[in-house]
Amino acid sequence: MRDAILSIGRQIDRGARAAEGISVPPFRRIISCGMGGSSIPGEILSVVNPDIVVHWDYGLPPNASGGDLVVCTSWSGNTEETISSWKAARDLGLDTLTIVGGGALADLARADGTPLIVLPADNIPPRTATGYMTGALFAALGMRDKLPEVDPAALEPQGEALAARLADRMLAIYTAYPWRKLTGFWKMAYSETTKRQVMVNWFPSGAHTEVVGWEGPYRDMVTPLFIRDAHEDERYAKNFDALLAILARKGYTVETIQLSGNTQVEKVFNNYLLALWTAFHVATALGVDPQATELLDEFKALKAKE
Repeated sequence: MRDAILSIGRQIDRGARAAEGISVPPFRRIISCGMGGSSIPGEILSVVNPDIVVHWDYGLPPNASGGDLVVCTSWSGNTEETISSWKAARDLGLDTLTIVGGGALADLARADGTPLIVLPADNIPPRTATGYMTGALFAALGMRDKLPEVDPAALEPQGEALAARLADRMLAIYTAYPWRKLTGFWKMAYSETTKRQVMVNWFPSGAHTEVVGWEGPYRDMVTPLFIRDAHEDERYAKNFDALLAILARKGYTVETIQLSGNTQVEKVFNNYLLALWTAFHVATALGVDPQATELLDEFKALKAKE
């Protein structure tokens, strides 16, 4: 998995080059469909353009209509929810863009003659193929200039040091509302890699929904992790400071990460890379296979029997 994380910077360029020659028709709105790690490109796009609809479900949103471009992203190409979204889009006569590493979804798009990007079929988990899929998505939409240049190796020492402090503890991650997408990236990367649960929330809602929960006996089990931006609104800063004071009084050690980068997309990528490095080194220290997803495989097998 370490080699896969190190390759993410190169993946961005390879994904963008895979999209050369792809053209999509004019659209009024994008609906991005994908699950797990394959949803991340659409989520990153939604940070740049909040009008993007990110759909984590079967089919399509009820208000899907003419003028919508449905982007279906699946690293395996066999994700049932994403396939159902693609079929729903075509049944409604909506335009689609399909980004995959192969599989049944590639076959469907190819047979239908709709825009299709097939990425290099590296045998890596979807959560470490983010560079490929995001590079392809942005380039296909004419946004290649928004793609960042990232250096995964430069972030590994920070992730390794953070991992050493986290040990085998669960995480409770907080951000400010504008960066709420990052909590989901950490939850997926950390849970799948370390096999540990992660709780996430953001301010201001976190103050209203769960602060009182820290009365519970979690000090020896959970590490709160704050993700902060140097340019955050003062109102968010007050939320962080207030919760920090409460957690300190309760005896918690809080970890704080500062976002780094010159653009929104660069900050997102750098933070996601840090999540991957932290999770990888925690898994390594615990003797856990960072790539294995046995319970997810079992879950999918049990669903298939129904």
